[in-house]
Amino acid sequence: MRNECYIVRDLLPSYIDQLCSEQSRIFVEKHITQCESCAQILQHMKVEFDDAEDVEIPVRLEQKKPFEKVSQLIKAQGKFSNILGFSFWSGIVITVILLVFSLNHLVLWQNDQEEVQRVAQEQQDIMDKVFAVLMEPETPNEQSLQIVFQQYKEQLQHIAVFPSGAVEDTILDLQTPSTTYPVEYERASIVIGEYGEITEPIVPIDYDIGTMAMANEEWVVQFEYKESYLATVENAHQIKHYAPSSWELFLMPIIFSVISFFIFLIWVYHKRIMKPMEV
Repeated sequence: MRNECYIVRDLLPSYIDQLCSEQSRIFVEKHITQCESCAQILQHMKVEFDDAEDVEIPVRLEQKKPFEKVSQLIKAQGKFSNILGFSFWSGIVITVILLVFSLNHLVLWQNDQEEVQRVAQEQQDIMDKVFAVLMEPETPNEQSLQIVFQQYKEQLQHIAVFPSGAVEDTILDLQTPSTTYPVEYERASIVIGEYGEITEPIVPIDYDIGTMAMANEEWVVQFEYKESYLATVENAHQIKHYAPSSWELFLMPIIFSVISFFIFLIWVYHKRIMKPMEV
């Protein structure tokens, strides 16, 4: 083997990887055209390099898989963090909207409560004035009862006064103005209407919310509302017994604010955990 072969064989790895100089490349290519032995060695080395690459590529792919999984995990966690952030700010917006909605309804609720109190106070005032009349020496005094009726003639159909012995015990338990099914007016000592005492038979209204009664040891006072005023009485009754309380108006904003708070805590904790990975 010539000295030139030694030089060429030393240059073959660089030649295959295309790392040798242009003069070296020309020298190698010229030599292998003349030296069959070196040409065969070159061919064997190329085959070995190709096989090594075929083996190395799958190995590299396998080595990259854990890093790809970590990368995918980081991306998934980043998306989850974005979802938490979006959920938090969405919860804040919804809470604000519900809060404004509740505040608007609070104004209406307060107006309704004032109307309930007005109707209740009106009922109490009527009863107090009638019982005050019944404490006069000559009772029942038609003229005094008529004065009371005239003060509330826009609301009342008539006022009736019963001796306590003429009504059922359940009526006698009514120590405050209360709705009741009307007592028959034939039992009344006197019934006052817009034009004074009513002597003709009266058919009781079958709408018990429209009739109020109150009793003391001696007397029972009962009055009925005019039909035109029943809608006001019904509305006050519905609000008093079935309207939501003030805190219930703010129940939904409270719920969403609590949910938003917990989402915020999870979001902050998640970002703290993910911070080292992002670095």
